[in-house]
Amino acid sequence: MNKIKAIILDLDGTLLDDNEEIGNYTKEVLKSIKDDVKIILASARQFCRIKPYLNELSLIDINNYSICLNGALVVDNTEKILHSSYINPNIVCKIDKNVLNHHNEIKWIYYTSSERVLKKDIYNINYFTQKNIIYKIVGISNKETIHNFKKCSTSDISNIAEFSSSTPKRIEIVSKGTDKLNSTKLLLEKLGIDKENCIAIGDGENDIPILQYVGYGVVMKNAPTNIKEKVKKITKYTNNEDGVGKMIEEMYYN
Repeated sequence: MNKIKAIILDLDGTLLDDNEEIGNYTKEVLKSIKDDVKIILASARQFCRIKPYLNELSLIDINNYSICLNGALVVDNTEKILHSSYINPNIVCKIDKNVLNHHNEIKWIYYTSSERVLKKDIYNINYFTQKNIIYKIVGISNKETIHNFKKCSTSDISNIAEFSSSTPKRIEIVSKGTDKLNSTKLLLEKLGIDKENCIAIGDGENDIPILQYVGYGVVMKNAPTNIKEKVKKITKYTNNEDGVGKMIEEMYYN
């Protein structure tokens, strides 16, 4: 499959095993093709939490790129910003007051480009948003609580923000129109790469739009059933079995 020009990889539950490490087999596969194919990490994480893995894969340079914070930031791997989509401060305050304050059973975290701040540690949200650019708000709880929040409360913010989940225990809120897919489209256009010449591999709800968009969308074996049902191709291996490396080798060399 030598027409592949880019490989877009989710991190947690996909490229990374349950110990948050890249398997040695996968690492060697990616290193062997990185000079011929763009390897793009697309994660809910901030760049500072993606960078260690880029170092492991020898991808720190101006010719390689990462999609961070569920698409709210697109950077080259020297951290030059190509695209930024933060949540308007007034929208942050509105969400905080009208939604988050009514769900104290969920641990809420505000994300800047490099810091994570617990809602409970913020004394004045108006002052906080004046001093900080917020790219993402994350809620963490058990599966049932997050499910109920998504079912009953997301309609309160759907007209002013986007929400998704990278795992069943998290709800993630970003600015309206922001997601991994839009940032993927922007980056592929910049690189002059057609979507049909891309492989994307993921395991979460927030990966589905990309997996359905590119020419070769693949979901991990360890992904939840409802995710697998929406993507045609499933790996034979989990994230703990070097599933990414084995899948890429199978697709790239055959």
